[in-house]
Amino acid sequence: MIFTVIESLERAAREWESKDAVVDGETRLTFAELRNEALKYATVLQNLGVKPGDRVGVCMEKSPVQILSILGALYAKAVFVPILPRLKKRNIEHVIADSAMTALIVDKGRMSEVEDFKERLTLITTTELETSLPCLPQLAEHIHAPTAPHALLAVDNAAIIYSSGSTGRPKGIVISHRNLFDGSRIVSQYLGTRHEDRLAAVLSFDFDYGLNQLWQSFHVGCTLYLHRFIFPSDFVQFIERSEITALALMPAIISKIFDKRLFEKDMFGPLRTVRYISSSGGRVAESMVRDLESLFPESEIVLMYGLTEAFRSTYLEPQQVNIRPNSIGKAIPGAEVLILDAEGHECPPETEGELVHRGGVISKGYWNNPSATAQRFRSHPRYPGETLVYSGDIAKKDVDGYIYFVGRADTMIKSQGIRVSPTEVEEGIESIDGVEHCVAFGIQNDEVGQDIVAVYSSHNRQEIDQTLLKNSACQFLARHMVPKFYIWIEHFPVTGNDGKLDRVFAKSHAEEKLSTEGQK
Repeated sequence: MIFTVIESLERAAREWESKDAVVDGETRLTFAELRNEALKYATVLQNLGVKPGDRVGVCMEKSPVQILSILGALYAKAVFVPILPRLKKRNIEHVIADSAMTALIVDKGRMSEVEDFKERLTLITTTELETSLPCLPQLAEHIHAPTAPHALLAVDNAAIIYSSGSTGRPKGIVISHRNLFDGSRIVSQYLGTRHEDRLAAVLSFDFDYGLNQLWQSFHVGCTLYLHRFIFPSDFVQFIERSEITALALMPAIISKIFDKRLFEKDMFGPLRTVRYISSSGGRVAESMVRDLESLFPESEIVLMYGLTEAFRSTYLEPQQVNIRPNSIGKAIPGAEVLILDAEGHECPPETEGELVHRGGVISKGYWNNPSATAQRFRSHPRYPGETLVYSGDIAKKDVDGYIYFVGRADTMIKSQGIRVSPTEVEEGIESIDGVEHCVAFGIQNDEVGQDIVAVYSSHNRQEIDQTLLKNSACQFLARHMVPKFYIWIEHFPVTGNDGKLDRVFAKSHAEEKLSTEGQK
């Protein structure tokens, strides 16, 4: 039986030894080469004093070296901590301190952000790491292969992934080896990832969704093709050149692909090699689905919902995407998703409650944060001895059991005595011609409870006439959902490692603008 992604790689190196595992331009690593090089990286880390259970940071751009650094940490029985390379010193310092990191691997361009930390931990650049690599025959006395008596256990910590969250400092979510493996097994099952597939690694390896492409490739023995997105034309050429068959995206990436300033449908022919597209990390607007269907006419589209605390919770099968475009689907295999009221009872259809995950891929809790862990990871009388993840997300089910995300419990708007879902407002505003993204929230107004504010960006990077926006909003939204204020922003920044729209920045920007204009 296999219970860890390292065991998956060991099996892949035996069964598909000479098959390409990772392709990055002209650089190719077979499964055997990937395994052997990862063992060398592990030896270097051990020679530097890294011990089982130590936290090893990895901060660099996506590359084969990043993959090998992560695998080297896992082979050394350490815990890898991915750090988004664009983070600044203050943000990196929080992750280093909170995780009590022993070593940090960075590419040369990041040294200026981390060199002040060299008294706290071992700093090593990718250049130094590669020049320190031993010859393969020297490895036996340093490393125990996963089949040896001192193999990794599935319950051992594998990673700490820092989630950006909506408030406060990022919290480290502790991921076990079993979590990583189960994620690859379950996702590859319902997506139908095959041995002959060519997976596109467009997403970052600094968070769970992007990393899952790597673990899936080990699990089924398919090839992973790396791509660093710059322009739509580069992306399209990559898909064509590499004959990609499986593509994982996020809404923020989809927006970049179809950026109206850089993308015209007549510029590119249809891309017919892609068999499926999966998306997670935020709501996929219906216009995004139409764009994807136009560019990838042979592809099935699978919409997914998850949280790092439980990695993946639901998915909407392709045949339902156009029937229930606003649904997040049903539970993934091996999991149950409940909608519970405040007393812990299951809500009837069309009744809002908290989305609660039980079963597969539940993480181990928050690193060094027992109070936050106790709040999110809880038991339920119906399932004695079991830990469930209380997501903090408000959702509802229809009569057929399909789930609809309503909003975060802490972001719901109360306007004119009625609870309003920010998600519904955002979907309505994004339906208006010319609107690219929208973030909605409420600001206090004692007369009505809260006024609704919509912060939006536009496809042409130009502000849309306010009267036109308000009139159009009335066509898509009930009267009590229509925003009172519309704040244009040229470009939405994204958060942390996960690439979601930065809602905190959007709210701060809008509040400052409204205050300046004396409307708040």
